[in-house]
Amino acid sequence: MTLLSGIGFATPWLLLGLLALPILWLLLRAIPPAPKRAVFPGVTLLLGLKDDETVSDRTPWWLLLLRMLAVAAVIVGLAGPVLNPNTDRGGSGPLLIVLDASWAGATRWPERRALIDTQLAEAGRKDRTVALLRLSAPDVPVFQAADICAAVWPG
Repeated sequence: MTLLSGIGFATPWLLLGLLALPILWLLLRAIPPAPKRAVFPGVTLLLGLKDDETVSDRTPWWLLLLRMLAVAAVIVGLAGPVLNPNTDRGGSGPLLIVLDASWAGATRWPERRALIDTQLAEAGRKDRTVALLRLSAPDVPVFQAADICAAVWPG
């Protein structure tokens, strides 16, 4: 998570999309090619008519700016901003780790194992008691020292 003056981003690499905004600005300002002229006999009936509205050949600057701001807001929103992200989980009491050890919880298992290992190591440094509760085989959790729980943890 990248921290930028009190705002962290869950996926900061998406902010690289902001570099594409000048290219998008040029594309939106581009004038479309002139239409191909073809002779149609029915057009002679329309020759004397005047058009009250005039159509600009360029997009107004304020509309381009509004579009750029909208695209920038989408890019920043997709980057997952978090105000004042707190990496310290805190806590001083017992720690209960609830674990879904079924096949449904198998997605991203190495990341979950690493997270549980870091939680156990952090609890060991703070002398907190820890209990593991597996939802696949629920039983009464037994709180014990973090190093004992880490030794029992099959991880």
